Amino acid sequence: MKLRNKFAALILSSSFLAASGAHAVLIDFNTVIPDENILLNFNDSGLDWVYAGPIAPGEFGPGNIETPDYRAAEGWRYATLSEWSARPDWTDFIIGDAIVGPNAGHSDHSTYRFASEYWSNFSHVDLNDANAGRLTNGLDIGSLTGVYETWFVRGSLDDNGNEVPVPLTAYLFGLGLLSLGLSRKRK
Repeated sequence: MKLRNKFAALILSSSFLAASGAHAVLIDFNTVIPDENILLNFNDSGLDWVYAGPIAPGEFGPGNIETPDYRAAEGWRYATLSEWSARPDWTDFIIGDAIVGPNAGHSDHSTYRFASEYWSNFSHVDLNDANAGRLTNGLDIGSLTGVYETWFVRGSLDDNGNEVPVPLTAYLFGLGLLSLGLSRKRK
């Protein structure tokens, strides 16, 4: 009887371990990516960056890194060449004073900002690839094969969820200063 119980426990624990090692499930696009998983307003550029996952969009088939239009309602898109030239470094995604090395298979959200579960059925990113410069915007920068890491961008959003173009913001600020100056001159 004891042998049968041990065998049943072994089967049960083996199936649990096999299930826990499987890929994560893609989080539905109706669930907004938490700010903690995003590099917000990088270098005051008005741009948010997301580390979307460890391969290029569609590289291994459906469910593996969706294109940015999967989350277009949140404003995500492909980075332009000029935006890409000012992109963050992989170390900019480190949270606080955490010590994170350029390893493969990093999956700790408490030390690093990434959102692979929101773009794919992956639950990790490969920091060694990002450290080596194997990055893609998912469209026309970097490689779409060879397991390049994918980063997407969006413009910063205002309180109503609308994208705020940086030049318009600067224009409005200047216009406000001009109005203030003219109102003081009248008094």
